[in-house]
Amino acid sequence: MFYMCKRLRTLLPDFVQPFVFLGVLICLVFTAISCTTAPPELPYEEKIVIRGLLESGQLLSDIQISKTIPPLDEFTYEKVFVGDANARITVDGQSFVMELQPRTSTAATVPYRSLYRVPNLRVQQGKTYFIEVRWKNLIAKAEARVPLTPNLDSVSIRTSIVPVRTTLGTVVMDTVFESRAIIRARANELYRIGTTLNDAATGRVLSSRGFGEAAFAASSEIIAVTSNTWRSNTFALPVLSNRVQSRIIVEVYDGAFYRYYQTRARSGQVGLFSPGGPNIEWNVTGDGLGEFAGVTTLQRAAVPQLR
Repeated sequence: MFYMCKRLRTLLPDFVQPFVFLGVLICLVFTAISCTTAPPELPYEEKIVIRGLLESGQLLSDIQISKTIPPLDEFTYEKVFVGDANARITVDGQSFVMELQPRTSTAATVPYRSLYRVPNLRVQQGKTYFIEVRWKNLIAKAEARVPLTPNLDSVSIRTSIVPVRTTLGTVVMDTVFESRAIIRARANELYRIGTTLNDAATGRVLSSRGFGEAAFAASSEIIAVTSNTWRSNTFALPVLSNRVQSRIIVEVYDGAFYRYYQTRARSGQVGLFSPGGPNIEWNVTGDGLGEFAGVTTLQRAAVPQLR
């Protein structure tokens, strides 16, 4: 390149040389820009994905059976949809064929997900359910034990009145609530609690408050489990005057769910079946991944106590 430029300078008049060199420079720049790098090829293996929560007393439904997609693909429910899976549930030695649930909405904003069910089969506590999914040449399996009803010693909602400064700089009084349950925990089970606010006359749920951190019982023991603290200036007076009823929800999961819960929390995921995060310990085996779990829920009314 240096020799060519030097040669051009000897052959061209002085007033032409700057324009020639400028043209060469422009050609080099555009050549460099046009040489784009191909996207990296990340390792990818197609697998079955199973996501399902079996709730005691409810129909066995809404079990999502889908597939993985390449890491750089944009996620859509259409891309992961699996409508022809051969799936079965086995419980107490009986095997039931699962079917694809029909679409419940034709609205474009509501995606059609590949959810499966066993018609008229109700989930029972104390039982273990096995799922096997065959699709293409892949086979994925998992099992879920549905725990017994949790044993509660007591439930309570502690409230306190605190000053809160508004955006306008004024100070108003607000109410902070925290739910608490004393549980006679069984060994190898996971517990967490939340709160609902219900209309005292009709029982209709007016508001639902988030669950706190889960507590794992390695052995049979009495444990105290608390919810997240929550503030309300809308429901404070109705709750304290019993016009709105407060209910504490206690959820209990089998201990096998604990490993998933721990790794999901470390990865910064929020939802119970959040899709991402590295090194999550799923319980689906074989040619698949995902989580298949059982849960039993108990609700108890509680009267807020001011402290």
